[in-house]
Amino acid sequence: MPAAVSRDDDSRASGVLRRSGGLLVPSDGPPPTRAEVRRTRLWLLLFLLTPVCLAVAVAFALGIAGPPEPVVHPVSVPPGYRAISDAYYGYAVPTSYRQNPAWTDANGDYFYGTPAHGWVAETLLVRHHPPTARTAPPTTFRFDGEVRSAPFRLSGGHPIRVARTSFAWAVEVTRPGGWHALAVDTWLQDSSTQMWLLVKAPPAVTRTVIASLRGS
Repeated sequence: MPAAVSRDDDSRASGVLRRSGGLLVPSDGPPPTRAEVRRTRLWLLLFLLTPVCLAVAVAFALGIAGPPEPVVHPVSVPPGYRAISDAYYGYAVPTSYRQNPAWTDANGDYFYGTPAHGWVAETLLVRHHPPTARTAPPTTFRFDGEVRSAPFRLSGGHPIRVARTSFAWAVEVTRPGGWHALAVDTWLQDSSTQMWLLVKAPPAVTRTVIASLRGS
């Protein structure tokens, strides 16, 4: 008859575990140290909190960034042109017309191109009432493409069709010496946004830029 197995031997053989200080240890093993208990609890806490922290971080980031701004695309972008788009207007300019920092600022004024080779200047304004044919152009007209303030004159003027705008008016801008440009005044009723687009370029380019203009 085989020898009887003691209760202690049987416990060790079956791998019985007991809980000590938050840890599972062999029933016959030494108790864990305080450092081991503390380290294990920290790892457990980190494991439990990681998904929560990630969720909070994502929610915080989305709350700060908010939903993406809408982008208004031009009516068309012909070959050799590129799109200029924001949340209010979109239009196309020749690919060679890069943004020019000399007449671009953070107040809603954007300038693409150079005085020597043609350019397109945009001025965004907030206007709570619709403009009229007599609405004065912005003061930027005196500086766009110029080294210093230069006088100009408006002539002609007629309504035009610009997609999704509540008002659109085209007028010629001239200066002494044969200087000539075309300006378009547009307004968006829903956002109370007015934009003047001043184009100083060859006639074919001017027509293409104006034809590509679209509001939001």
